[in-house]
Amino acid sequence: MIENADETTQVPAAPDGYADSARFQYPHLRLTGIVIVIGPPAALLYGYLLWNGHGPGLLETLFGFQQSAAGFSFSIPLGTILVTVLAIVAVTILHEFVHGLVLRARGYHVSYGLAPHLGAVYAAAFEQFYTREDCLLVAVAPLVVLTTLLVPLLFVPSPLVAFVASVALLFNTMGAAGDLYLIARLRRMPAGTLLYDSDIHSSYVFYPETS
Repeated sequence: MIENADETTQVPAAPDGYADSARFQYPHLRLTGIVIVIGPPAALLYGYLLWNGHGPGLLETLFGFQQSAAGFSFSIPLGTILVTVLAIVAVTILHEFVHGLVLRARGYHVSYGLAPHLGAVYAAAFEQFYTREDCLLVAVAPLVVLTTLLVPLLFVPSPLVAFVASVALLFNTMGAAGDLYLIARLRRMPAGTLLYDSDIHSSYVFYPETS
């Protein structure tokens, strides 16, 4: 589901038994609020699990942390910076790939791409009607699948692998802000609702007509 239709966007005709389309938009301010709310608790949780699995040695291995009678020194090696950036890029791509896998499994044709103006990559089923129920599956999948796969990596013997997993977990969780907003909206929609993405800017909802 994308946003901001312009005047040239083709709005699809309502299928039989459905009311005219209603625009769907993501409110940027509310999404920012969701990130602010879920980000710190997620960081604390994943940080606690990482610390529980590796202890103080993690700081010395990854951050050049050294303590002495005179105090302590702290540095961030270039390698740690690079793996952090790579983890963020990789989990962002994987997040959308999981969206796409679920869409394909439900029988939709999937388009992948990069939206520089949104600062994001995307997986979408453009110009296809898809059901509220399928949309719920697509929205929740990356948070469930990637969290399930990454949490065990926090406890592997390699501190570097565990740290990369913690970074990926945090950004996957914060990156799910739009998905969480969408899930909340979908749960309030009636069964049988259809959704439609015309393009990367324009999304619509079709509610079933009441008899």
